[in-house]
Amino acid sequence: MSNELVRSESSSSPVADAGVSMPIAEDRFRTYSPARKAEIERIRDTDIDRYFAEGLDRELLAMMREDTGEAGPTDPMAVEVSRNQMMETPEGARFVMDMERLGGFKTQLHRLQGAVGGMVRDLGDARAQRVFMERFDRSFPEPLRYQIYSQLVMGPPSFVVPVTADKVKEFAVGDPGRELVREWGSDAPETIATIWKRVDNLKAAIGAAGMEVFKDWFNSLEIPHMKRVLQFIATGR
Repeated sequence: MSNELVRSESSSSPVADAGVSMPIAEDRFRTYSPARKAEIERIRDTDIDRYFAEGLDRELLAMMREDTGEAGPTDPMAVEVSRNQMMETPEGARFVMDMERLGGFKTQLHRLQGAVGGMVRDLGDARAQRVFMERFDRSFPEPLRYQIYSQLVMGPPSFVVPVTADKVKEFAVGDPGRELVREWGSDAPETIATIWKRVDNLKAAIGAAGMEVFKDWFNSLEIPHMKRVLQFIATGR
């Protein structure tokens, strides 16, 4: 979740068996531009202050980890690689432009990568993370993915009207709602209202047909993954 954000293998590739280490990255699987790596190395050798100020040290480290097969499934994709990939389609280009208007593509991408990566890492080991992300990519056409990203960037609403006690009971009829209500305690009415508000905003963005795709994806998740997704929707992290 997704090919545009992290260094995961292509969603069309089979998931690696648990316990099998990934091979050293080959050119056809590399998610960064060799020219970009050469440019960063040039800056490192000629302008060390800029190298650290722009975070190029972290970008180069990620490239080196990928070269040696150490990159994890949620390691963030380099900003320029992500931007270039998104710009290949009208929907992706629109998303990039929208993010530029919301404080800058790089800033918003880092926030999105950090939030999504943190959520996915909570789902289990590397194989479980890859399965989750690849299922997400297969479930949602590219235009829907960008709409979802946009909603994630917007974050939770600053104010909601807490739901009624009856709505809390309705939410807690089965798991994972029952467990979440116990954990949220007195915050449950406001937290549930936040979830419903964000879901309503998503539906307004993707339409009824898109919402059916979202429901099908959500209902296909394991209960622990449903729980983590609901927590993520409620808090943005």
